[in-house]
Amino acid sequence: MKKILSIALLLSVISNTFAANIEIDQPWVRAAPSMAPVLGVFMTIKNNSANTIKLLEAKSDGYQRVELHRTKKEDGMMKMIKQDYMQVDAKASLQLKPGSWHIMLINPDKVPTVGESVDLELVFDNGDIVKTSAKVKKGGKMMSHGSMKPSHSMKMH
Repeated sequence: MKKILSIALLLSVISNTFAANIEIDQPWVRAAPSMAPVLGVFMTIKNNSANTIKLLEAKSDGYQRVELHRTKKEDGMMKMIKQDYMQVDAKASLQLKPGSWHIMLINPDKVPTVGESVDLELVFDNGDIVKTSAKVKKGGKMMSHGSMKPSHSMKMH
């Protein structure tokens, strides 16, 4: 019995160590009008491991789709480009921020208001799944989707 408890404790420590390889700092959702078709999610993803990781997918209930995106200037125009993944180098961070890397929540059942939270599940290529909650808050100036040319091309980091 003692051996089983020791193994269970060791597995618990190992599991917590692996979970600590990825940290999510300051996740937030930009507040939007009640009829908004999309919402932006921002955060910092810290990779404390010795290996490069990739965020492959983000999930959240209450949205038709959740996509990984990057805003880039191409051909003199700002474009939001859907990404296959977001790479986070070993011992480094990736900042998701307006005008850069971000997660798009598309066609919400109900647009959350300031102070509410959106639960997210982040799926990484190393097998880690990190659950986080992003508070809705007013953010900096956002370009209207009318001033951006959407791109449906799939580009990688």
